Amino acid sequence: MAQNIIDLTHPMDESTPPFPGNPPVEIGILAEIPENHPAGEPGYGNSCTFKTSVHTGTHMDAPFHFYRHHPTIDQIPLDRCMGHTLLIDLSDKAPNAEITPDDLKPYEEKIRAIPKVVLNIGWAVHWSKDMFFTDFPVITAEAAQFLVDCGTELIGVDTPSVDKAPNKSHFIILGNDTIIVENLTNLDLIGENEFHLIALPLKITGRDGSPVRVAAIIE
Repeated sequence: MAQNIIDLTHPMDESTPPFPGNPPVEIGILAEIPENHPAGEPGYGNSCTFKTSVHTGTHMDAPFHFYRHHPTIDQIPLDRCMGHTLLIDLSDKAPNAEITPDDLKPYEEKIRAIPKVVLNIGWAVHWSKDMFFTDFPVITAEAAQFLVDCGTELIGVDTPSVDKAPNKSHFIILGNDTIIVENLTNLDLIGENEFHLIALPLKITGRDGSPVRVAAIIE
């Protein structure tokens, strides 16, 4: 059966905007093939260093992000990071709007049946704007509780965070060992209400999150 694979990941380079207060992306050149060196000839190789917050760009939050004694990113079971996923279109939300249980209840039967939920809030179009980090819609604590009560094990959004300080939704979601994927993009390209998600984090020992390469697979 033919598959359509859609990349849901923002590019990661020195222009990638970090969350306010976090350091920018730094890419350093360790070694570089000279421009005039014959292709395929030995003697040179390209190599670089990479430095940023694990919460920059498209990334995953582990429960350890807000809870010292909950799972770290390397302890997340891989089956939590891939599988059948429900896409909910909330792209009509205005800046600074709230996502409430009333927005989710029409999909309750599906949410209870499908363990992963991605919300298309339509916010990725603001990726390069200052308002991306200030005016994004948020998931209320009540909506977060609704999702975890439905058994959701992964929540994905195209905003930089599921909420704003004091981060009540983060505490509810991560406190129930549900994982969060933030800064998704290209959700409009999926074209289906259900898809197969792949969102694999780096195996960073004992830490709170990781950049992820996220893909939607459409049969």
